[in-house]
Amino acid sequence: MNKNLNRKIRVAHIVARMVTGGAEEDVLLIIEGLNKNKYEIDLIVGEEFRKDILNKINDKRFEIIQLKGLTGKLNFLYDPIIVIKLINLLKRNHYDIVHTHLTKTGILGRISARIAGVPIIFRGLQGTAFQTFNNKLLDWALTLFEKITSKFTDAYISVSDILSKEYLENGIGKKENYFTVYSGIDMDKFYYARKNINHKNKLAELGISLNSFIIGNVSRLELSKGHMFLLDSFKKVINERKDYPLKLLIVGDGYEKDNLINYSKKLNIEDKVIFTGYREDIEEIMAVMNIFVLTSLREGLPKVLVQAAAVGMPLIAFNVDGIPEIIKDGYNGFFVKPKDVHQIANRIIRYIDNEDLIISHSQQGREFVKGKWSIEDMVNKVDKIYQSFIKRKIKM
Repeated sequence: MNKNLNRKIRVAHIVARMVTGGAEEDVLLIIEGLNKNKYEIDLIVGEEFRKDILNKINDKRFEIIQLKGLTGKLNFLYDPIIVIKLINLLKRNHYDIVHTHLTKTGILGRISARIAGVPIIFRGLQGTAFQTFNNKLLDWALTLFEKITSKFTDAYISVSDILSKEYLENGIGKKENYFTVYSGIDMDKFYYARKNINHKNKLAELGISLNSFIIGNVSRLELSKGHMFLLDSFKKVINERKDYPLKLLIVGDGYEKDNLINYSKKLNIEDKVIFTGYREDIEEIMAVMNIFVLTSLREGLPKVLVQAAAVGMPLIAFNVDGIPEIIKDGYNGFFVKPKDVHQIANRIIRYIDNEDLIISHSQQGREFVKGKWSIEDMVNKVDKIYQSFIKRKIKM
């Protein structure tokens, strides 16, 4: 506890949803890791809340406040009501710090905190807010609101330097208010995954033959993750290597699942594509993959790429946002121009045809991510940022 403060600091983390994404995992890890002798923490979350993900954390000494009507999607009729609800909640609970996450709650949460008179307001940057809606008018309005709310944002806590740079280039905030804090990952679990599993049994569980070449993907099944491009590229690979034992393993769940399954049938590749749904054993499933392909159209700094590299896989991903902080092109994987299906297929085929390239990129990838993404380091950096602003803005 701060020596000059005879009470705990009241903190509210605001997030639209609590599901299985990297951003949500970071929020929980930060909340769990912060010293409860210094902080009293509430998690304000919307309607989309998987309570089973709380099983992943041990320290549950925080309150969960579920706000009815709060979602990640824009709702011009109901969002003003959400702001009113948030203002009343923030005033009632007398928070010292409001730490917002994701795009919509990043804006609504900061506006509400400002009106409620919260002394310290943070914006967590886990992904870009630009081109969120694929609608020029809405994206322009979103950028405008980001600029407006930057006037009363004390700090941006970003998962990557590149993401911070993108916001600054769009005229949002000042450089001195940006702090990069890499996501926290239990790296040992992934480093030793291949050693710790029975490879044969895991393949049998997934219904995959021992001689299969497995292309892996782990992400929520939603449009921004670009799975259609992955399926299209996989179709091209199959056409090029007709007699090769190929499998595409897609791990995750989401609203696009049925559409993607139907699309794989339309492409006549459903017998080679496995949709596992939501899984708790991500490191074990990654351990049977040969290469990892991420086709997200927007990413801050995707934890799954770090995890895949730690397991020992080459990486292929669209060159967007924070991807270059994980992939060094031609060293531990390959960049691909966004939406370029032909290039994805070509990169996959390069790995299929060159086992030595897989080995070298895998080894170099493991070294590249080593020691950069510890949970303890993430929590300590967030704590230091909190404390620096507490000293400046909270009356002792």
